[in-house]
Amino acid sequence: MINNISYVKYTISHNNAANSSQNISFKGGIPTLTHTNIGSCLEGYIGKIRVRKVDGEAYLNVFKKYTGQNIENYSILNDKGELVGSVNLAIKKMQPSPWDNNDPSHVFVDELRNFSKPGTPYHNPKLEYFKDIGTRLLQIAQRRSDEALCQGNIKLISKNESMNWYKNLIGMRQEFPPISGQRFRIHNPNQLYLPPESKEPLSRLQGGL
Repeated sequence: MINNISYVKYTISHNNAANSSQNISFKGGIPTLTHTNIGSCLEGYIGKIRVRKVDGEAYLNVFKKYTGQNIENYSILNDKGELVGSVNLAIKKMQPSPWDNNDPSHVFVDELRNFSKPGTPYHNPKLEYFKDIGTRLLQIAQRRSDEALCQGNIKLISKNESMNWYKNLIGMRQEFPPISGQRFRIHNPNQLYLPPESKEPLSRLQGGL
C-alpha cells in the first residue's frame, strides 16, 4: 500500500499545524506526540517523534493519511521530505465472545518499515540511519488502539527475521505457537499479539512518544 502513497516535500499548512498543536507536548522545545489525540488529527502533518541516530538524537516528522475504511497510514519523514518509516493500521472493532471476557478488538499493524535501516529488504541507502522507527510506529499503533477503545491491543504478522525483535524487545507473543508433534499448521505461528503485561513497557520504551 505504501507504494501508492505520495508525499509532498515537508511543509506544514497553517490550518493543519493549528489543528495538530492543540494537544502536542514539547520535549526540549520540540513539539512531539506525547499527549496528542492522534485519531482526532486531520490528514497531513501531526507532529514529531524523537529517535536516536549514530551521533545523538533527532526529531522526525509524522504524517497521517486515510487509505480505506478504518485504515490509516502513518509515515515518518525527515526535514528533506524523504520517507524514513511507514506503517498501515487497521482498526478492527469486534464483539466480545459470550464465552470469553477478553475484548477481541485490536489494531492490526501491517507493512511496518524502517527504510533507513541497513541490511533490510526495504533499505534506502540514501538515508541516514535512524533507530527507534519501528518502536515509534508501534507506539502510534498502541495509542490508536487506546483511542479507538480497543484496550491497547495490537496484532501483526511478523517476518521470520523480525520475530526475535518483536518477542524479546517489544514483548509480543505468538497467538498460535507451534505445537510439538503437530504435522500441519492450522494457524500462522508468525501472528503476534501484545499481551497485557507488555502494554505499559511498550508505551515507555525509549522514552515513549
